[in-house]
Amino acid sequence: MHRRKGGAARIGRVVAVRDWGAVMAQVRTSGKQAAARKAARERAVERAAEFRRRQEQLEELAAEYFVAADAVDGINEDAEARIQKIRDEQAAAITEAEEQSQAIIERMLDTKVSRDEVAERLGIPVRDVKRSKPKTPATVTADATIATGDDHSDETGGAHDASPSDVQESYAA
Repeated sequence: MHRRKGGAARIGRVVAVRDWGAVMAQVRTSGKQAAARKAARERAVERAAEFRRRQEQLEELAAEYFVAADAVDGINEDAEARIQKIRDEQAAAITEAEEQSQAIIERMLDTKVSRDEVAERLGIPVRDVKRSKPKTPATVTADATIATGDDHSDETGGAHDASPSDVQESYAA
């Protein structure tokens, strides 16, 4: 005869129980434990499912964030490119305007007016009234032709040097 837990002995097909109360208590305890385990497992499954839902939601929000952050970077890059283009255009326009103003100052100085008088007429400091570097004869001739409106050319198309008196007469007129 073999003894089993709870005081039950097996005799053939019949089980003899010495302490039926202990066996029933064990059954009740194992039933309660099984129910408790089942409830715990269900809670664990629910919490895991909730955790997975939150993880998926957080992953989706993170993906949306990265899309928005990339859009911000793209907008900034586009704006910087446009700003640089505007700055380049501004620099070119300023250079052109400065060259024009300097050309006007030079034309004023060519009328034999002093730097002080040019500065006073324009309302700028004398240090800003600068004479350009001496011109080469070809440049002087071309400038004189443009300034006087005279075209001193021969049959070959070459320009003759305008005499200083011719240039001065044109300014006096």
